[in-house]
Amino acid sequence: MPRRLALIALVLLVAGALGYAGLRIAYHRAKDQRDVVSLTGLSPWPREQLLIPDGSARPGNVAWVDRGGVEVAYQLDTGDGRTVPVVWGLRVPQPDTGLPEGVDCGSPRLRTCTDLGGGETLIVSHETDNSDPATALYRADGGRVRAVEVQGPDPVEVAALRAALDRVHRPTDAELLELLRHEGYRTDWS
Repeated sequence: MPRRLALIALVLLVAGALGYAGLRIAYHRAKDQRDVVSLTGLSPWPREQLLIPDGSARPGNVAWVDRGGVEVAYQLDTGDGRTVPVVWGLRVPQPDTGLPEGVDCGSPRLRTCTDLGGGETLIVSHETDNSDPATALYRADGGRVRAVEVQGPDPVEVAALRAALDRVHRPTDAELLELLRHEGYRTDWS
């Protein structure tokens, strides 16, 4: 009889542990889903239309979503053995210029803008009192603009910038969470 009670207790303990594990998994899935919805809620496009650069959803890389679009900060492989920090973006274009908000080619002293054709604009920002040098490539993409910007004086070939604009995919929820849950991110349900 004591052996039978021990066996019943063991079966109940295992069943309880399995039930608890299943509830924890369901809780974390629901939390992840709420976080994805919360973190992408300001996007001007549905989650299914967001794009991110290939290989960018890694620890240490971060992204932001706002009403203007999405931006991802990551290390770009330049193809010559170097990596440089870039900000890649999928942005809402300004109606007049087709470039994202805040990007202006109006002052040649500050920026050199070159139309490369095919909806691409290369912009080199010169070092001034209030800005650092930067190189950026913008590409019209329907009602969106893809952009990649290299901060600093590191020379980067246009081919490497084009590759960053071309090699993109629709992110999974796990990739979005990897990029958008910044260190210390908490929600009411965390």
